[in-house]
Amino acid sequence: MFEENFLVSPLVWIVVLLILTSFLLLYRIVSGPTPADRIVALNTVSTKVIIIVVLLAVLNREFALIDLAIVLLMINGVSSLILAKYLHRG
Repeated sequence: MFEENFLVSPLVWIVVLLILTSFLLLYRIVSGPTPADRIVALNTVSTKVIIIVVLLAVLNREFALIDLAIVLLMINGVSSLILAKYLHRG
């Protein structure tokens, strides 16, 4: 499944960095002063999750997960539009 020197790969460290920064964004999601800040932080976290899925698919050589990432990307885009329309109406 994984290579022998898995932790040496720079892609693994990029995944770890993306996970850590996603946890930092949880603060903005919970405490964001405005609903717009919360929506932007949530959209950023979901985009990072999609990037993590793609990187893990490349690392594991399981390219079927890229199809999952494409579906998540479409859901992310549609949900962002729905939330923006909701926020615009007030």
